[in-house]
Formats: sequence, C-alpha cells, structure tokens
Amino acid sequence: MDLAGNHYEKAFESWLKDNGVQYLFVDQQKRAAFSKSKIKSFDFLFYTQGGAYLAEIKGRKFEGKTFTAFGSLPNWVTVDDVKGLENWGEIFGEKYRGLFIFVYNLENIDVDADGREIYEYLDGRYVFIGILLDEYKKGATVRSKKWKTVHLSAEYFKSRSIRLDELICRKVRL
Repeated sequence: MDLAGNHYEKAFESWLKDNGVQYLFVDQQKRAAFSKSKIKSFDFLFYTQGGAYLAEIKGRKFEGKTFTAFGSLPNWVTVDDVKGLENWGEIFGEKYRGLFIFVYNLENIDVDADGREIYEYLDGRYVFIGILLDEYKKGATVRSKKWKTVHLSAEYFKSRSIRLDELICRKVRL
C-alpha cells in the first residue's frame, strides 16, 4: 500500500521498495499519534547497511539540462526542517542520522544527471540527492530571513552530496 503523500515522496517510496530498503513512512496527517510535540516531523525512517536514517524529502523541479555544475540545483530548506531533524535525532538516539533527500523532478527529456541514477516513476523522471544533516548544517547560509530558509553553495552541495544508490550499500561510521 502506498502511504506517501505528494509525487516526490511517492517516487522516493517506490525507489525504496525497488531497492529492497526497509522503511517507515511518517504520515503527516497522523503526526499526533507519533508525537504530541510541536517538532516538525520527518518523512521517512529507513534502514541500510550504513545505518538508520531520519529523512526529510525536499521535492524540486529541475528545468535545466545538466547537473554537472550543481549551480542550478535548488537545495534550500527551512530552519524548522533543520531543527526538526536535530530534535528527532536526539529523541531516537545517536544511531539515527538526519538526512535531507532532494528529489528533483526532471522537466526535460535529455538531462545530463552527472552519472546519477534517473529513476522513472509513473509519468515522471527523478534524481535523488542526499546530504547528511550534520554536513548540511556546516555549510548552510541564510537564503531568506523573511521565510526562514537556508541553503548551500553549489560547490559545497556537490562536494557533500550522497548518491542514494551508494548510501544503501555502504557502511557509515557514527
């Protein structure tokens, strides 16, 4: 049964299933049952050989033609997203790592994904790029004070990004 909400989350859930990754989708509508706190909830809890991850999905459209420079890949998140993953990490414990997963919906047919897997789901084509919460926090700068958002420079994002196909196979030291 598909539990995920928007098409970005559904595409990621389908990718998890296709790759045999154990996961739990956190239904935002039932958050009160999961926690009575005001902490922003994450989207997925999943397990790999590398560890356990609390994942926040960030869906973005990609209208460009290449990922090579990473300059046109939006990677902003809200300060609440960062604080939420930090708080859940404290609740779950040190074995669980916060992870942002940027899900890029490719608008063009011919896209150079810089060697990254292009995942097809229903009528869409997606690329998944992860970055650990700790790495994100180290490089984050204010994008908008008004909207309380932060982002990473293209160079930093490219250097710290994780290919999810590699994440499910590697062992990560905590």
